[in-house]
Amino acid sequence: MIQHKSFLYLLILFFLPFTSFASVEVIGSLKQVHNANPGELVKGQIKIQNNDSADQEVKIYQTDFLFNSQDQTFYDEPGSNKRSNAGWIQYSPKTVVLKGKESRNVDYEITVPNGDSIKGTYWSVIMVEGVTPIDPNVKGDLSIRTATRYAVQIVNEINDKGKGSLKFTEPTLVKGEGMKLYLAVDLLNDGDHYIAPEVSMELYDENGNSVKTISVPKRGLYPTTSARFKLDLEGLPSKKTYKAMIVAAGADNDVFGLEYTLYF
Repeated sequence: MIQHKSFLYLLILFFLPFTSFASVEVIGSLKQVHNANPGELVKGQIKIQNNDSADQEVKIYQTDFLFNSQDQTFYDEPGSNKRSNAGWIQYSPKTVVLKGKESRNVDYEITVPNGDSIKGTYWSVIMVEGVTPIDPNVKGDLSIRTATRYAVQIVNEINDKGKGSLKFTEPTLVKGEGMKLYLAVDLLNDGDHYIAPEVSMELYDENGNSVKTISVPKRGLYPTTSARFKLDLEGLPSKKTYKAMIVAAGADNDVFGLEYTLYF
């Protein structure tokens, strides 16, 4: 929230491809992945549409994109992340006025640099933002301006180069809604490639018998990003000691594990 002298600017982020009350929307996926070799040129399009009958100004711009296990998301200046591909991308238009019900493509080209140092995953974001003018008929010193923007992730995967690697932090017991107990595992991608791990935990009692297998939905991790995976312990008897085998399985042979003694 940014307060100016004459108006208040409210920014709302939408990450779903269809939003009924937004006049401008991105049609299709909000993540576009391009496999390439160093030195190659790849092309893509982002389709945008004005759902309103009135003309709509749209601005298109770049940012970087990072997130962490504390549920913080960062849209920093393009090129500030060492794995940003923002500088490789040329796109057009930068601004456009869509007439009522009009659709249009934002075309982009990605020139992947040459060199042996180019390996793994590179990414950035193209923002598509509908600009809503301030209503001159609103009286007083304060009015509200709402902007709707879509973050379209543009990803380059360099073929046959780089490696995947995940780093576990020490698991911790946390309580959720209704005092439900979870084992929280934070995973950091400290490799070169994007990984969307399937995280599961096998629990064994003191006699080595399997007690329960717990799994959580996939979450994608770009290099240098992290996420928290919460394993639901509901239904397990308390005041007992368990041996936990926690596994994070990515694509191909990207499998990482942690053995942990759990008492609660």
